[in-house]
Amino acid sequence: MSITSTMKELLPELTRSERKAAEYIISRPIDVVRYSSSDAIAGLCGCSRSAVVRLAKRLGFTGFHEFKIQLAKEMNDYVSDSTTLIVDYYRKALDELKTIEKTAPIYGASELLKKAKHIYTYGYSHSRYSAKQFAFRMVRSGFSAELIDYAVGLKEYSPMISEDDVLVVFSISGGAQLGSPINDLKYFNNPKGPKIILFTMTSHSPAEKYADITICLPCVSRMVPDLIIDDAPIFFIAIELLLEAMAEGH
Repeated sequence: MSITSTMKELLPELTRSERKAAEYIISRPIDVVRYSSSDAIAGLCGCSRSAVVRLAKRLGFTGFHEFKIQLAKEMNDYVSDSTTLIVDYYRKALDELKTIEKTAPIYGASELLKKAKHIYTYGYSHSRYSAKQFAFRMVRSGFSAELIDYAVGLKEYSPMISEDDVLVVFSISGGAQLGSPINDLKYFNNPKGPKIILFTMTSHSPAEKYADITICLPCVSRMVPDLIIDDAPIFFIAIELLLEAMAEGH
């Protein structure tokens, strides 16, 4: 029996906080694989770290780390008997992107970027690749842009970025997990701080309160219950939609 199936059977026996964690993990197993710690998952679930660890132990694991490894293995080994192909999930996400293409957030972000003295871009963990792609596409399009070094982080850059600049942030969770470095956006929350554009895949995320413009994208990995597939292509296509909007304004 799979881990998620076992969790479903255990639901009536769990405490309220454990059940909260289990229900989240059953609906979004990809997030357990995506984020590295029980603290991060606790933040996403809205429960305590101890509840996440207790859940893992109830399932027969020594702790969260062993639970995460086994869940990732199950998802990697899973072969769907459904007629739905992975390309169908991406197609569904692309259809949702069409509704974002000609919207106020895209055009608003376009205007901010065209007026920016300098563009900084940042992404945490896997989202860093999307941030790097954004910086590359901006430079290639003739704009002054650079990727913030993940090892240095946002906080250290806050004194260097001015109100004439734009900071573009990529984060699937939008800082929803505990300890996310994306929440260091608070250091830019002042009148002389830059304009902030947030690309995320989580609606009503904590980082939205720091952003001037939030562009919420479909999360393809959350559409697939039992497989691990990558969300980066969705970020990459959203970048191209934004560039298209910038070109339309010339």
